[in-house]
Amino acid sequence: MRKTNFGLNLKELSVTNFATFSNQKVKFDEGFNAIIGETGSGKSLILEALQLILGQRADKRIIRKDSDCAVVEATFTCLCPRIRNYLDELGYPFEGEEVVIKRLIYRSGKTKSFLNLQTCSLSTIINFTSNFVDLVGQFENQKLLSSKYQLQLLDDYAGIENLLEQYKQCYSQLIQTRKELAETRLRSQSIAERADYLDYQIEELNRLSPSVEDEEELSNKKRDIQKLESRKERMNFINNLFEGSETGDQEGLNSLIRKLEREVLHLDTLSNEELSEFQNACSVIIESSFKLNSSYNDDVDETELEGILDRLDSYQKLKRKFKVETAGLQDLLDSFIQERQESENLENMIDLYEERIRSLSAEAFSLANDLHSKRVKASKSLSNDLTECIQSLNMKGASIVFKIERTESLGAKGCSEVQLIAETNPGEGFFLLKDIASGGELSRILLSIRNVLASKDSISIFLFDEIDSGIGGETALTIGKTLAEIAKSSQVIAITHLPQIANNANKLVIVSKELIEEADDTRTISMIKEVAGLDIQKEVELMTPLN
Repeated sequence: MRKTNFGLNLKELSVTNFATFSNQKVKFDEGFNAIIGETGSGKSLILEALQLILGQRADKRIIRKDSDCAVVEATFTCLCPRIRNYLDELGYPFEGEEVVIKRLIYRSGKTKSFLNLQTCSLSTIINFTSNFVDLVGQFENQKLLSSKYQLQLLDDYAGIENLLEQYKQCYSQLIQTRKELAETRLRSQSIAERADYLDYQIEELNRLSPSVEDEEELSNKKRDIQKLESRKERMNFINNLFEGSETGDQEGLNSLIRKLEREVLHLDTLSNEELSEFQNACSVIIESSFKLNSSYNDDVDETELEGILDRLDSYQKLKRKFKVETAGLQDLLDSFIQERQESENLENMIDLYEERIRSLSAEAFSLANDLHSKRVKASKSLSNDLTECIQSLNMKGASIVFKIERTESLGAKGCSEVQLIAETNPGEGFFLLKDIASGGELSRILLSIRNVLASKDSISIFLFDEIDSGIGGETALTIGKTLAEIAKSSQVIAITHLPQIANNANKLVIVSKELIEEADDTRTISMIKEVAGLDIQKEVELMTPLN
């Protein structure tokens, strides 16, 4: 029994009202599936349906005539915990072992996408399928021209996933630390520009040293002093009444009483008792004057009052200036001081960040150099393997080389720069693939890469279109065997019209079309038949070989 290690496997595809398909289902083998049929039968429609499942934008013209919408649904078998966790984190969990993607295309041009029975965006489907399904066709193989993709292929071949992940973590920390350093420097510069302002505000607030208790105490002292002043004014008024004004323009009550007393003594109308009572009354009034004077000994400290009023005025000015109450003044002072102190802290942080960057840079360069060395070594072996493989695919004398150079600066994947160059005509020199390779040659080069890397790649399903364009004979046989080899570790689905290729399949998906009469109209309908086992040979014998 063939050993497989699939992360994702296309189990079934159903199409409804899709171009010439009315309502068809096809089940796929986990190995090599060859889609065959006469020209125009609808083989490419299956691939087009699969492209919609992979996230390609839909064209409403694919909706079957007289239908409101077309439906394409694919069921995948998933045995990989990593994929399950990926979909769980994405919010599209699934039960059992089946992942389902569904697309609806309406005549209005609108579409709906579903992942595991939940509506989702097209980008969600693309992000998911691009990690596990690879379409190799006329346009899709253009990604082979990308240096980023070429580097990924080399890394897959080199088997340096752990080292690359270690580098990525280090590089990510380096980038993050550089970002934090830049932000800290900007913050430090901003505080430095506010330094004079902060120093002035701190000095002004420190002079007052504001607190709710202090302001309340000042207000109480002000009230006490104001009471003393009021009492003093009253006592002065009373003294003036008793003693007379200092200017002498008003005679005091004491002096008048003494004069009154002298005059009364010269009267002979009062008895001794009455005269004694009168004299006692005069004495009481005069004595009261002395008692009032002696009872008031508090004096107002004008200097203290002035200081109190100045501080209270400072409170009012600062509260108006900062638009806060007294409690807020202390908070402001604390924040200004903290901000000022932060400048010193930031300088220390800058020093730490710079030291951290030096350390991370050294580690990153060391890891990058290690990666580069392993890539250089692997590139030679991979170039030899690919050259041998493409030469077996009717590209006699062709050579392919992974040219790798070291860059001065670090990047997301180290310090290596890769270019895939090839010599398709011996002796004519090496050139970039994009400058010399045809579409058919690109497909065969990518097929070679898939053959060499099949057991190491994260891709679980390969869809090949036009892989047999312009070939036949021994080359077709070799391509068929190569596809079968890839199918040992990944599921392969390929459209072909060559029996040499179809003969290597584990399953044939035969597409045919026929005309049917509907009312007064003749309609074309495409049908699907699945063939496996011993019946494959019978169908292959019916195919017309390409000479």
